[in-house]
Amino acid sequence: MAAPRQKKKRQARQRPAGVPLLPRSTIPGVVWPPLPPSSALQVLALLQQLKESQWWNPEQLREHQLRQLELLFAHAHASAPYYRQSLSDAGYQPGQSLAEDAFSRLPLLTRGTVQTHREQLLSTAIPPQHGRVHTVSTAGSTGSPVVVSKTQLMALIGHALILREHEWHGRDLAAKMAVIRFVRDPSQARPPDGMHQEGWDALSHQAYATGPVALLDIQTPIEVQLQWLQRERPDYLMTYPSNLHALLEHMASKGRRLKGLKGVHTISEILGDATRELVREVLGVPLTDSYSNQEAGLLASQCPDCSNYHVQAESVLLEVLDEEGKPCSPGETGRVLITDLHNFAMPLLRYETGDLAEVGEPCSGGRGLPTLRRILGRVRNMLTLPDGSQIYPRLGTKHFAAVAGVAISQIQVVQKSLEKIELKMVCGRLSVDQEREISETLCAALGHPFDVDVVYVDKIPRGPGGKFEDFLSEL
Repeated sequence: MAAPRQKKKRQARQRPAGVPLLPRSTIPGVVWPPLPPSSALQVLALLQQLKESQWWNPEQLREHQLRQLELLFAHAHASAPYYRQSLSDAGYQPGQSLAEDAFSRLPLLTRGTVQTHREQLLSTAIPPQHGRVHTVSTAGSTGSPVVVSKTQLMALIGHALILREHEWHGRDLAAKMAVIRFVRDPSQARPPDGMHQEGWDALSHQAYATGPVALLDIQTPIEVQLQWLQRERPDYLMTYPSNLHALLEHMASKGRRLKGLKGVHTISEILGDATRELVREVLGVPLTDSYSNQEAGLLASQCPDCSNYHVQAESVLLEVLDEEGKPCSPGETGRVLITDLHNFAMPLLRYETGDLAEVGEPCSGGRGLPTLRRILGRVRNMLTLPDGSQIYPRLGTKHFAAVAGVAISQIQVVQKSLEKIELKMVCGRLSVDQEREISETLCAALGHPFDVDVVYVDKIPRGPGGKFEDFLSEL
């Protein structure tokens, strides 16, 4: 009796309210059955498979990952000079079946190695069926960026994963989306009007008649952002968590609202509990988050049934390792490694992203995709205590403003040495007693009586890529 109930439950989840069920048809005189263009047909075919594979058990998913890895390893060994040596050193032999232990013996690929050995990591025989090759670059907030070559095939798979995420959360694809993010071209999406385009993105718009998008540069002042959103009246808002938090605090202080908003989605930065709470208090709409990077695209999306993030296992093999290099169990935190299963232009095998994440429990809704409970941020931005131990600090303007009794619009904590901390604040100058109280509060939060240097600034700029980090380590 259990099997039929499970099947019925699955069918209901695959067709959430609000998501158009029929793809766009491009053949004159035909609306049903719809006939999309060939590129959209590929995305839709992938989407249909992803709807099924999300319900596979972990063993089935791992088996198919290893099958794909066998092809990727053979390709990397044959066509990428770097892997010809490293795979051989790990005991890999072309043509052999790939076992778990053979994969785990492969040495980790660091950011530094990708930067210094990029040419050796490039494939000399990219399958032409994988489409055009393009490059992406990380923000490079600590120096030189990482430049990765990717194929059109990877973009197709990425769009299918994003469409599955839309379906998970019942988003109306015909609705209007407002996006506030970093814009590389300084002439685009400038305030006060921003930029407008048809369709949420090119491939999704070919598959479905997606709604319009309004885009605004994230460097726009918060008050101007709010005025823009009130004029645009979007159904959905996508932006960075730090920008969303500032926007919500501003709205709360001014007593203003966004009419007609159905949901908010955050990207690019770490989403904290304080921002989630603000969304509930100020907007009262669903908030979803995703975990991605430039190197591999979408890595994990929030589950619609549990609070965890589902790793997109059909596209990436994601590992979370402890300090001894062993896989973490649910509840444990470790370093994130990724292997993009379909990058035949520049294979990244066991690539260390520099992120920390906490492993989650199996999905309560029945999905077999691996889970992450939390993404904690960059290893390089952890606080180092004098005894050598490290912690990931959680900071926020609200707590410090309550201590000082004044409005603080931005803070940033910078570790200068093992004993010295710089606290940058955007606010009016405080009294000596207020500075001392804030410094004591900061030290209590950090777990050590640091020497705190309070610095007043007019603005704390966002880093490369438009990201804002409230804690930086210069060690």
